[in-house]
Amino acid sequence: MERVKLFLKGVCMGVADVIPGVSGGTLALILGIYTELVNTIRGLHLKWLPAVWRWIRGGFRKEDGRKILEAFEEMNVWFMVILVSGISLAVAAGGMVIPGLMEKYPEVMRALFFGLILASVGIPFRMISIDGWKTRAIVAAGVAIGIASGWAATSPDRMHQAGTNWVEVQTEAGESFETVNRRGLASWPSELIFWADENSDLRDAIRQAYPEMTLERPEGSAAVDPEAIEERSQIYDELEIPEGTSVFVPQPYHWYIFFAGMVMVCAMILPGISGSYILLILGVYFFLLNVLRSVLTAVPAMEVPMVALSFFVIFNLGALIGILSFARVMSYMLREYKAVTIGLLVGLMVGGLRGIWPFRQVVDGVVLNTMPTEVDGTLIAVGIAALVGAAAVTGLSWLGRRKEQIEEEQAPA
Repeated sequence: MERVKLFLKGVCMGVADVIPGVSGGTLALILGIYTELVNTIRGLHLKWLPAVWRWIRGGFRKEDGRKILEAFEEMNVWFMVILVSGISLAVAAGGMVIPGLMEKYPEVMRALFFGLILASVGIPFRMISIDGWKTRAIVAAGVAIGIASGWAATSPDRMHQAGTNWVEVQTEAGESFETVNRRGLASWPSELIFWADENSDLRDAIRQAYPEMTLERPEGSAAVDPEAIEERSQIYDELEIPEGTSVFVPQPYHWYIFFAGMVMVCAMILPGISGSYILLILGVYFFLLNVLRSVLTAVPAMEVPMVALSFFVIFNLGALIGILSFARVMSYMLREYKAVTIGLLVGLMVGGLRGIWPFRQVVDGVVLNTMPTEVDGTLIAVGIAALVGAAAVTGLSWLGRRKEQIEEEQAPA
């Protein structure tokens, strides 16, 4: 029964981990497993590998097997296995749902994330006591540096370019442009990919296949008109690409995904810092969701999506190494330089909000944040989504504080 409860707690944490702005660390705190989680992560090591080697070489002797099990029990591995199983199930479900929602309701989903993140900004400050002018100055400096770094890193156009490698995809008979982009794991809008300099041959092929069709690169007011953008997106997505045409789609480099996995996992030990938000700042959040969806949809069809699988494995390998290395570095920083570390993290959260601003348009092939020009249904939906996100984090934060208070009251004097 305890293992079932732990699995369900893992599911709850997985839901948090897949949504930018909701911290898995905060959920762990609320669910009462934060301390055990952090201690287990810090205690992970590779000292059991020699025992495994001896077990294999010795013909799988029981006494060697017992030593391996003892090493696993010492590291509390079964706790992590059950918890990670629950987390993985929730992340898989989110990976199937969120990309579709982002495609259909991009402004509303970004607004939901914006509200979630904005409301969680103050949570990390609970980890430090800001007393005295020196501590305030250190925290302020950390916040300022973090804001500047987050702002620079999350330019909407730069986030599209993050670690970008253009990969050639050969089209098959009857494939639409949307299908090609999904097969190539592209996370850019179709319009941007179509007009990229790398796809000049694609445009020539489309002109020859559809001489009656007029597709011109949008300029001026047409580039920022929401209705025109929506109409154009549908046109690009539904284009049937001639068989054998080379389409170049943008993908992050594998080394960049590996790095993202290493950095993301540090959020597991920090209440208030969302691992998904770290991926969002690095510009690979939606790409990785597309990778996950591609892997999961291939399983029932008994297919092996080698490209998606390679990114999936590299990311998880980076996360594993991050647990064994970066998490320890972050733990050291929080122990020795807590004020400036928290300040930097909070600053990154604030500066990074630039990358999740709900309203975004393409102007002359460049992605820019914009302000709404009129009150319409989209603006109202965006406002409601942001408020819902903020309310959710505020409620979770209150539950976390209440949990801490109860534990302090029940602790022996």
